Amino acid sequence: MTTTSSAATRGGDGSGALGGAKIFIVGGGSGMGAAIAKMAVARGAKVALAGRSQEKLAAIAAGLGDSVLGTYSLDLGDRSTVDAALAEHGPYDHIVTTAADLTFAPFTSLTDAQIDGMLTSKFWGPINLARAADKHLAPQGSVLFFSGLAAYRQGPGSSIVGVVNIALESLAAALAIELKPKRFNVISPGVVDSETWAGMSPEDRKTFFAQVASGLPTGRVGTVEDEAHAALSVLENGFINGTVINVDGGGRIA
Repeated sequence: MTTTSSAATRGGDGSGALGGAKIFIVGGGSGMGAAIAKMAVARGAKVALAGRSQEKLAAIAAGLGDSVLGTYSLDLGDRSTVDAALAEHGPYDHIVTTAADLTFAPFTSLTDAQIDGMLTSKFWGPINLARAADKHLAPQGSVLFFSGLAAYRQGPGSSIVGVVNIALESLAAALAIELKPKRFNVISPGVVDSETWAGMSPEDRKTFFAQVASGLPTGRVGTVEDEAHAALSVLENGFINGTVINVDGGGRIA
């Protein structure tokens, strides 16, 4: 029996709501991924949550009730595991990945393990998700990647972070052409108050955010809700394709 997708088939006029849509969210156990899941469910979507920590995924899923299709502890670098997870409840209307195992450190001090972690979460992971999308995404569905400001504004310690982010944006543009009519887009967040910075002490984190905010036109750092709102707008608008949406408080121009 063929499953007719909801939002993906109703959004061709640009007015597609998420009611009834199925969304696979990698990184759904915390931060921006969890915020996207909560907002999407509030708009009537069904979500599947994937990430590294089954405990975190279960905690988010518990608050979303019957709107959760399943939770998946994934190694994004394992193509067969990614494919199997998407196959269980596919086809999906949208696939979103906010996964980011990033290390900000001087280039010469980065270990192979740290570089591999960044490549898995921000390069091989999206590649494997796109491969699975070819089979398990509705014909008019979309894939949304998350890159980051380091793609354009490099600084000490962000060498590999910038490389994987700009590669991800190039990949999305190519896939929008090769896998049409499926859509591929990217959200590029700036500094966001999220678990990305959990390794810093509370005081250092506060000082860092204040310093960043002082240089932004918005006068503040981002929230996970800022990014989630932007993400859902891209999913809902069937005419946004092959592009990068900067949600960085003006970080690119500051």
